[in-house]
Amino acid sequence: MAVSVIPFLLLFLLSSSAATIDVHQAKALIQTGSLYLDVRTVEEFQNGHVDAVNILNIPYMLNTPNGKVKNPDFLKEVSLACNKEDHLIVGCQLGMRSLSATTDLLSDGFKNVKDMGGGYVDWVKNKLPVNTPLAKEEL
Repeated sequence: MAVSVIPFLLLFLLSSSAATIDVHQAKALIQTGSLYLDVRTVEEFQNGHVDAVNILNIPYMLNTPNGKVKNPDFLKEVSLACNKEDHLIVGCQLGMRSLSATTDLLSDGFKNVKDMGGGYVDWVKNKLPVNTPLAKEEL
């Protein structure tokens, strides 16, 4: 019976180390000046992203001929663009990459980092503002 508790405990410890917020909390923080860090691939980002004044796309995973691999320069790229005290909301497509990215950022000394649970899919599902190529063409 103890074996079945271990995966749950690991998941709990991983998620508790990274503060996860929902899309509505993320929207409120973005509106008050937090930077939205989209960790999806460039292609995913270009197909549509959270509509935010302060937004940055630094992929956590990169597309390669051998499939997706972790971006070896992720922490370096974020450190060049942001200060360790900046308030960051980290989002991806579904919430898995952003949770890993948030955990890595916190481990690297970033102090004010929140993971947006549910990712871009949940943002869209809740009809929150997006920036898409189609939206630009409609203007």
